[in-house]
Amino acid sequence: MIKIKSFKKELFGVFVIVGIIPLFLMGIFSYYNTSRIINKKINNSLMDNIDVMAKLLDYSLDNFQSIITYVSTNEDVINVLNKTEFKNYDERFDDSQKIYKITNTLLATQKMDIPIYISGINNKYIRFSTAEYFAPIYFDINNEIFKEIDKSEQKNYFFINRRVDGKLRKDVVLAIGTQIKNISDNKKLGYAVLDIYDEYFDDIFNQANVYKENNIYVLNKDGTIITDKLYKDRTGFKFYDEYLSTVLGKDSGTFNCKIKGNNYMAYFTTCKNTEIKIIEVVPTQVLFKDRTLIIGMVILSVIILGIIAIAASFLLSNSISKPINKLSRLMNEVENGNMNVNFDSEYDDEIGKLGYNFNKMIKEINRLIEEVYKKQYLLKESELKALKAQVNPHFLYNTLESINWMAKLGDAKGVSKMVTTLGKFLRYCISKRGDIVTVNEEIQQIKNYLTIQKVRYGDRFKVSFDVNNLMLEKHMPRLLLQPLVENAIIHGLEPKSSGGILIIKGYILNQNDMCFEIIDNGVGLTNSNSKGEGIGIQNVNDRIKLQYGDEYGAKVFSENKMTISKLVIPCNDSILETGDKYE
Repeated sequence: MIKIKSFKKELFGVFVIVGIIPLFLMGIFSYYNTSRIINKKINNSLMDNIDVMAKLLDYSLDNFQSIITYVSTNEDVINVLNKTEFKNYDERFDDSQKIYKITNTLLATQKMDIPIYISGINNKYIRFSTAEYFAPIYFDINNEIFKEIDKSEQKNYFFINRRVDGKLRKDVVLAIGTQIKNISDNKKLGYAVLDIYDEYFDDIFNQANVYKENNIYVLNKDGTIITDKLYKDRTGFKFYDEYLSTVLGKDSGTFNCKIKGNNYMAYFTTCKNTEIKIIEVVPTQVLFKDRTLIIGMVILSVIILGIIAIAASFLLSNSISKPINKLSRLMNEVENGNMNVNFDSEYDDEIGKLGYNFNKMIKEINRLIEEVYKKQYLLKESELKALKAQVNPHFLYNTLESINWMAKLGDAKGVSKMVTTLGKFLRYCISKRGDIVTVNEEIQQIKNYLTIQKVRYGDRFKVSFDVNNLMLEKHMPRLLLQPLVENAIIHGLEPKSSGGILIIKGYILNQNDMCFEIIDNGVGLTNSNSKGEGIGIQNVNDRIKLQYGDEYGAKVFSENKMTISKLVIPCNDSILETGDKYE
């Protein structure tokens, strides 16, 4: 069985595909394009952020280096450090005041507290500080800090020195130190060191803060952490080994990292003058929070637009398929035989034109059917009239000759019987009454014909009837059997000198059909198609098929040295026509 697809469903499916797929692709494109733009903006923003911090830090450290350089090259400071001893307390006090004046003047422009320490080599009493007290770590001239300063090839040295200022309770995270040398002989006289508190970096971090959850690391040029924003416990240690080569290998860049089990996106840059590295790490969850929001908005938009597209597709497919489905239903009705249909279309488009042509086609089909039906009816009428008119002239001549001889012989009763029988025979043939008769009437016509033929042929053949009584009141077209009986006599029995047999049988076949057989033992089929056969088998066969269809008809064949003319017609009374049947 062929599965018939719904045009409406197919059209709806096409509309949905055409509407949803571009919408889906547009959503993907919008997401990725927007996501790319946001990532680019975020990356640019974060890189700009750390670049600003780097410039600010570079500027500040350059400024601090300038301060230390100025202190270490100041003539008054050098003169004081050249002294091996003080003559008296007043001299020591005056020298201290000179140095305080120099250092305080330098630090006056700084907003934050930045202590400076000066330690002399020639005199242990030459210890000066801008702080309220002298840090013990700078008191011992043999301290590791001073050794590192001596090793440095640069004039200034950045030394990581995280410690707590005992009095102020401030964390010192970076010291900038340099040697103080005699101008004349370049002899080392002492050291000048500037301490930078952690709060200084915190102030920079807070000014440049973008994400609360981010962390910012400040590294020296060998990758040691000077300080960071959130975790102070790694100060003085190397940055994470798995990422250190990436940071030290380039001046700036980005990389993905995992710190303490959390995923981060890292951005780093390098201060141009001091070579200090600044690394900002942002949790990917926080970094892509905006992207997640965009995903939600895109998905929600796609869903809403998808619902709108589906609803629009449904309405559009329904409006298009409704008239087409209506036209399809009308076509099915036409296929089932209902020709009284009409397509009422209110559409002024191709569908309306299709409906108009459909109505026009139905009208034309009805006209053609009516025309063909009338032609067939007229053809049947003309054939029947021709049959009625075709009384064999030889048969009529021989019958009249027989009546003439009977009259000459004085057989009045025979003449009367022959004339009466011939009258009934002719009346049946040319009657204008209805063309449908009972089987009994058709059999009586055969008997009239045989009565006339008996006068001519005498005892040359015998006739027997074997017709089921249940058939006698059934109806059939008249003049179906007489042509077959006539053929059997003229072309089968007449050439036979004697001993002829003619059997007329009628029986019900399969409870639905009637079967008639005209059986003779004449000369057979050799002359059955000769000229003079009359209307014959072909005429009867054509009439039956025209009346009942191709499954019914007449044929002639031989069986057991007998010639059989057989015809089959329906035994129901559906063929009864309006009008009187023959009486």
